[in-house]
Amino acid sequence: MKAVWTWMIALALVGVSACGDDADVDGNEPEAGTEGDGDGDGDGDGDGDGDGDTDDDAGAPDAGPTDDPLYAIMYEILDDVGSTSYLSVVDSLDIDDIEVGQSREYAGGRAYLAAYGGAVFVGSAESPTVTRYTVNEEGTLDEGDTISLGSYGFTTGMIDPWSISFIDDHKAYIFDFVEGITIVFDPTEMVLTGEIAASDEFLREGYDIDGSPGVVRGNRLFRSISWVNWDVPEWTGDHLLAIYDTDNDELLDLVPETRCPSLGNLVHEDEAGNIYFSNWIWPVAATLLFDDPQRCVLRIRPGEERYDADWSLRYADIADGREGSNFSYVGDGQALVSIFYDEETTYDEMTDVFDLASLPLWRMWNVDIESQEGAPVEGLEPNAGAFTPLSLDGHQYVMVPGENWERTALHEIIDGRAEHRFDIPGWSYQVVKVR
Repeated sequence: MKAVWTWMIALALVGVSACGDDADVDGNEPEAGTEGDGDGDGDGDGDGDGDGDTDDDAGAPDAGPTDDPLYAIMYEILDDVGSTSYLSVVDSLDIDDIEVGQSREYAGGRAYLAAYGGAVFVGSAESPTVTRYTVNEEGTLDEGDTISLGSYGFTTGMIDPWSISFIDDHKAYIFDFVEGITIVFDPTEMVLTGEIAASDEFLREGYDIDGSPGVVRGNRLFRSISWVNWDVPEWTGDHLLAIYDTDNDELLDLVPETRCPSLGNLVHEDEAGNIYFSNWIWPVAATLLFDDPQRCVLRIRPGEERYDADWSLRYADIADGREGSNFSYVGDGQALVSIFYDEETTYDEMTDVFDLASLPLWRMWNVDIESQEGAPVEGLEPNAGAFTPLSLDGHQYVMVPGENWERTALHEIIDGRAEHRFDIPGWSYQVVKVR
């Protein structure tokens, strides 16, 4: 089991070398691309027939008006030696299921997905390339230009939510979780345009860089930087808030922090402009096994560029002493979190961190941020903890991994209750609205 989790971390958390996942995890990550069409015919079109066109855009919906909604779903099916990724394009989330046979295949591991300005970006699992797709009048995807990240040592096209940040139509950032460099590229013209050098403080001997996605507010981008040794495993008790100027593409400041370490979950912003940082599932096991600090949430207040010194949210205070992760703001002062019911298993100092944290002993809770009180969400069984929130078209969804990551269930949250919508094969945390 440890080998499986170590492999998933290497693909998802860092994803740019043979040794490191963002995360998944974190994701993170979380929490690791050939000319990446994944079909093996060498023509770059992704259809497997060798003719170089894209006439069989698998998984695309029927033709319809160009203003109809369109969603892209990337998912990963694991096997004994690795995994294969699939891209499905649908015109509604009111469906029964996802058909693997109607999805575009990307062999060789975890492929990555992003959307911005009506375009879809796919990062290859087998090469350090990112390809831009546009939506045609039939509602299918036309393949466009490709950029390579190979000169930066990438081995995949790592553009999952932890790595990529879109600034505007002609500027996006890709963060390198190995070297700490921020790569700047034009997502419309698909050309590399520069980089932001890593601070010496990003690199620590014996540790990999971990941390949160970047979040943009005005002309500032904020990112939490922390460190982990995946072999031990061990997370450091301190971290940095990195602050970037997106007008001039420069790192402005690094603010040290010791509260709430290992803030590697997705970052969320509420209606007022508060930005929330929280941890992923793996460090929770370190707290239980090694007396690491209790896990908690920090925020940056509107108009500020530092963590709020007077505010934090501790899972243990909400959930009767239990640890938690994955704070996800969902609106109206409410958040979802994963709470780990460690009393339902046994463990000691010899227990493997990843084995413990991957047990289906997590329950999703709803939390009122102002009162810092919470309760379990109705309609959900215990799960693997690493849920992904989606706010789409005025609806709140969560993607919840099943046992052994063999499927991912998409639920809609309605009045504090989870209503099942459909299942996605394998593990998925990448769903985007294209238009």
